[in-house]
Amino acid sequence: MNFIRDNIFLICVALYCIGALAWPYIRKGAKITNSQATKIINKGKTAIIDIRDQKQYQAGHILNAIHVPFSNLEQRVSKLEKFKGQPVIIVDESGKESDKAAAILKKEGFSQVNILKGGMSSWVGEGLPVTK
Repeated sequence: MNFIRDNIFLICVALYCIGALAWPYIRKGAKITNSQATKIINKGKTAIIDIRDQKQYQAGHILNAIHVPFSNLEQRVSKLEKFKGQPVIIVDESGKESDKAAAILKKEGFSQVNILKGGMSSWVGEGLPVTK
């Protein structure tokens, strides 16, 4: 007990540093692999949000993906309200824009936001199914 009392300042600084390092990962969605995404999708009641542009989406997308281009995401987030209580998987081409999209959804109250690591490039590269 003396240790805690004598070192309370150092303990607080350590906890603050841990929180500061973890914050970027907490703020963004969890990055998940293709196999993790497949497991979540197979459990059902998962919203897959494809944020790529129209041309990329039409070339091939994950079955039942909802197309909301990143450029329109903030304007159309209200149409995604019904998915707030469900796991959400954000898909882009390579996984680079998904962090921004995840931050937008988290700010709007979505709690189970996941990012497909590597995006559609990775999904297609592993030979996983796509539909047009």
